[in-house]
Amino acid sequence: MANLKYRVLLIVGLLAASVWALFPRTVIERVKRDGVIVFDTVRRVPLKRGLDLQGGMHLTLEVDESKQAVANKSEALDRALKVVRQRIDEFGVAEPVVQKAGNERIIVELPGIDDPARAQDVVQKSAFLKFTIVDKSQALDKVVTRFDEIARAAGISVASNKVLGDSAKKAGVTSLLTQKTDSGKKDSTTKSAGKTAADSTVAKPVVPGGLFGSNVAPGQMAGQYLVPEAAYDAISRALALPAMKDAMPPGKTILWAVDSIVSGTQRFRAFYVLDSREIITGAVLTDARPSSDPVEGNVVQFTLNNEGARRFKVETGKHVKDNMAIVLDDRVVTAPVLNSAIGRSGQITLGGGSLQAAQDLALVLRAGALPVLLKVAEVRSIGSSLGQDSINKGVLALSIALLLVIVILIGYYRFAGVLAVAGLALYLIYTLATLAGFHAVLTLPGLAGFVLSIGIAVDANVLIFERIREELDHGKSVRLAIDEGFRHALSAIIDTSATTILSGMVLYQYGTGPVRGFAVTLIAGLVASLFTAIFVSKTFFLLWMNRSRGAQTLSI
Repeated sequence: MANLKYRVLLIVGLLAASVWALFPRTVIERVKRDGVIVFDTVRRVPLKRGLDLQGGMHLTLEVDESKQAVANKSEALDRALKVVRQRIDEFGVAEPVVQKAGNERIIVELPGIDDPARAQDVVQKSAFLKFTIVDKSQALDKVVTRFDEIARAAGISVASNKVLGDSAKKAGVTSLLTQKTDSGKKDSTTKSAGKTAADSTVAKPVVPGGLFGSNVAPGQMAGQYLVPEAAYDAISRALALPAMKDAMPPGKTILWAVDSIVSGTQRFRAFYVLDSREIITGAVLTDARPSSDPVEGNVVQFTLNNEGARRFKVETGKHVKDNMAIVLDDRVVTAPVLNSAIGRSGQITLGGGSLQAAQDLALVLRAGALPVLLKVAEVRSIGSSLGQDSINKGVLALSIALLLVIVILIGYYRFAGVLAVAGLALYLIYTLATLAGFHAVLTLPGLAGFVLSIGIAVDANVLIFERIREELDHGKSVRLAIDEGFRHALSAIIDTSATTILSGMVLYQYGTGPVRGFAVTLIAGLVASLFTAIFVSKTFFLLWMNRSRGAQTLSI
């Protein structure tokens, strides 16, 4: 009796969890807009329809040669195609289409996307990660006069010609040293990171004078420099000049930070002078996972391979107490102090970035960097490839099939068929809830896998019922016949389901798009059918026997 009670509680608990998972709900998420953290409500629909049922997003990608010419576009696109496909597959079980069109374009079709901007960013982001040491030799101070001369010769200046005056430096930037970034948190990274920057007390102009001398001041650490927002465009254009790169001290480079910094009513941009030689790159990453830290906020935990871990430990051991910059797509994400050598794993802190931002960063890091820059040549929303009439006919066909299964089960197996139909109803709910848990998108191939798993679920009940009938024909009691029927049919059910699940796993591993969607729905349905056929149906029989003690016959 106690065992029966626990069985019922498990079934009801799973049913409640499934119903909860299938209900659309509105959640509150922390997001960052224009450098300000806000809380926004987002409505989540557990099961979305695919491209062939509801339309979606169409992207056309091309090689971006604005920064560097690409010799063999076709070969570069072939390599980029693999990275884009892996990113899209990890983005969600959306049954996308990712294919090469000619020798110059990649076509991406994404069904059920409710955030096109996010999808476009994930697809287009180059995701080149590297770790490098922040300069502490004041290399910029030695060339700032030359920088001013180059900017003057190029005619680059700001409207006020001196955005960051002496009073602003003293009142604004000096107080800035105790401020935090837009994220509301100081930079931090790996498990050995401590303070974010070396202490500083006075912010003086680098060298009084021209564009750089008047608008650049030391920041919160050696190698970091602050620029007022009003001067950012001019200094950014100046730093992009080839003559500026030639004037840099050997082995040094300048990169902008991801976040801006706010002090009072002023906003500043930061750039870093870094060693040109990186410690390691994202090529040695083996895994990256999003996480939430109670102190640091949303972070990305990363793991390195053996060679990367060895090199990382040696290099960081040489720079204890120095600042190490984590650079993503030529932007400094954070630059913490190294308190000790770092080995195989660490974390990248996103500050006030949302958990979704951490998930997206982890996704693109796992998929790897794009071999070439891609630009969006075309983006548009596309309608359903099936008319509403076709959808209605598909639903009608599925309904008729289910109705026939129910009629045949009850008509042939009588009372036992009624129990099987009840188990089938739970099977449908459990399967849909499992798909919702995987954020699956329902399309025609996915529905085909769903219908196939329904047939397998019914087949499992048929095996059990036929075995029970055989045991009853041999003169065994109802209770013993039921026990023996479930016991003897178990191996056949498990064998059939296991082989089909293995086939589905192979399809998921090596397939893409619709094939993976079919595999997901098939596997989810098979797991649910195993549970309902073996556990739920047996529980229903036990409940019936418990209520009708001494029953001598079974309507089967």
